[in-house]
Amino acid sequence: MLEKIKDIKKIFCKDNFIKTKLVIAGILSIVLATLFEYKVYSLIDPFPSKNRIIFIAIALMIVFLHFIIKLNIMYEFLYKHRYKFACAFLLFVMIGKYSGSSMTEYNIYIQPELDTGRYHTLLGINRPARSDEWGSSTTYILSQGVGEDKYSYFQDSLRGAKTDMFTLVGAPALDILMLGRPFQLGLMLFGNNAGWSFYWYVRLVAMLLGAFELCMIVTNKNKKISLLGAVMITFSAAVQWWYCLDCLIWAQIIIVLANLFFETDKRYVKYLSAFGILVGLLSYLFVLYPPWQVAFAYFMVAMLIWVILKNWKNYKINIHDCIVIAVTILCFGLLVFRWFSLSGDTISATLNTAYPGSRVETGGRTKILYQYIYNIFMSFKECINACEYSSMLSLFPIPMILGAIYLVRNWKREHAIFLIPTISMSIIFTIWCTVGFPEWLAKISIFSMAGASRASLALGTLNIYILIYVLGNIKKDDKWMKWWVGLILGVLASIFVIYMATTQLNLILAEPDKDYITPVKMVVTSILFVPMFILVFNLNKPKCQTAFMYLAIAVALSSGLCVNPIIRTTDIIYEKPAAKKMQEIREKDPDAIWISENCAFQVSNYMVANGLRTLNSTSVYPNLEFFEKMLGENAKEQEYNYNRYAHHVVFFTNEETHLTLEQTDKSIWSINPNDLDKLGVDYVLSNRDIFEIEFINKEDFEFIYGEDNVFIYKVVK
Repeated sequence: MLEKIKDIKKIFCKDNFIKTKLVIAGILSIVLATLFEYKVYSLIDPFPSKNRIIFIAIALMIVFLHFIIKLNIMYEFLYKHRYKFACAFLLFVMIGKYSGSSMTEYNIYIQPELDTGRYHTLLGINRPARSDEWGSSTTYILSQGVGEDKYSYFQDSLRGAKTDMFTLVGAPALDILMLGRPFQLGLMLFGNNAGWSFYWYVRLVAMLLGAFELCMIVTNKNKKISLLGAVMITFSAAVQWWYCLDCLIWAQIIIVLANLFFETDKRYVKYLSAFGILVGLLSYLFVLYPPWQVAFAYFMVAMLIWVILKNWKNYKINIHDCIVIAVTILCFGLLVFRWFSLSGDTISATLNTAYPGSRVETGGRTKILYQYIYNIFMSFKECINACEYSSMLSLFPIPMILGAIYLVRNWKREHAIFLIPTISMSIIFTIWCTVGFPEWLAKISIFSMAGASRASLALGTLNIYILIYVLGNIKKDDKWMKWWVGLILGVLASIFVIYMATTQLNLILAEPDKDYITPVKMVVTSILFVPMFILVFNLNKPKCQTAFMYLAIAVALSSGLCVNPIIRTTDIIYEKPAAKKMQEIREKDPDAIWISENCAFQVSNYMVANGLRTLNSTSVYPNLEFFEKMLGENAKEQEYNYNRYAHHVVFFTNEETHLTLEQTDKSIWSINPNDLDKLGVDYVLSNRDIFEIEFINKEDFEFIYGEDNVFIYKVVK
């Protein structure tokens, strides 16, 4: 009997029969995934998917590996080959043509009845709130890969007029300036399907690896705590809902490369680091969203001060390094000069708009600093404006308090050079986000370009790095607080944060979401975060630190992992019957001007993705000449209404053509059909039969196509 028990233990021992267990686990994963697909998921989606079976099988296999291979061996292997695994992952998603875009949301807007299942998500759900992604930027980027003049710096599909596609649109273009858009090179090399997959997931990989490498520097190569930091940053709700905060990606990479430049003696490593910094600086510049750029620039300043001071004693200034730095700055300057020479008019036009050009922020009143405790629910039940309510999993303001306690009780230069700049910058951010600055100070500090809600994400990121620093550097013999003090502080912090988060979220929720905070959610939040806060105040104890790590990773993955769906291909854009018809007309009449009528603004941008010159697609910057033509004598007095970034919706009217500003970034065009010829419109796409409109003269239009509420007409001139 004892021998049989020993044999059974031998089987379950992780050191024995590893190959056999791997084979069994692989077979079991496939069987369970197949059963899940046909017996469970079929209740949600009637269209079975082999790709979904692959995903579930891989996920199950990863779980089984934790019971087959010793964790320290498995994760050490993963650490040593992390860049190989990253490349293999990117190759996998490109071959499968997977992405996390919500573009299949277009199945609601374009011929929803013609559904074959190919336009469904594989896992997860679409995020209508992320319309800036699927309904705007995605369509602009994909439009560069269609038509005869692919990847031109200037195109005429967006706005129906010559448009700078590189600068404000953020689309790939055949130019040396693409050094500052390396993530989009896959689109130019592999086409829209595989290239889009690369573009989507390379940012996730860059965020995860960049955060991990920086955490490794911060923690003196504590791998476990570095993994914690990378996961807390990458899967914070803000990173996933805004996907993927490119400013933060490049800020982290620049800091890591700057540290490498100072530390290494190998010249080729210095050259590669300098080139990477050049690419990072250009990429950061080309994000062209000042609220992120200003906020994370201050984050970068605090971290770079630490990097410089950390390397000050061991680094010796030499002529070679000065030349490398000078050449890098020169190359950056020349590339920026080229960019200004190509896009100067675009930048000037944007700066002179009513929105966003003339905005001046004074900060204060942000209500998302504590929302990380409720972000865990937004993946599963989305608020109307989940992006705006998402934050970093920062445990704000606890890391600032912990950092200050640790510094005071264990004063050392190595602690001071990190904690003083980061805590000081966090205090500045806190003042900006909660109270605000006088207008003169906001302008001098250029915080006037960074709204408090946007700056709060940089504040949250700093707090995560402060927390990771303390976790990674604290030792058993370091002075800390008594366990009972930590317990009391943890409970008090929990009460404060839960109260602040609940009251502030209730204030900012839109009317349909007023009942979003329920007693059940408050109980779940308390169960998760009260232990986290108690553990983090006792982080000098290894067991508390380990427990906090597992709990924080679980919360991070719950907050961000399920935010974006998994879809396959860009077929929703190009394979619908209406899209095929658009492409057919475009090939015969490539210079034709289009408008969409009685459609959501996303439909206009859908037309752009198919290469159509669409007048009422989103104005990333205003087409002033067109508005002057449309409004005639009324153009000057309505300049405030159209001189802005805006989405445009067109309706036909039997009154005089006019424009109405509905909200900051949305306008309504009421167009008299008699003016279509004057405006140069050749085709109209509508979601209704315009011949049924009483005041429409049928002789003015030629019916081209009509199926499932998509109607296309040619304007008879």
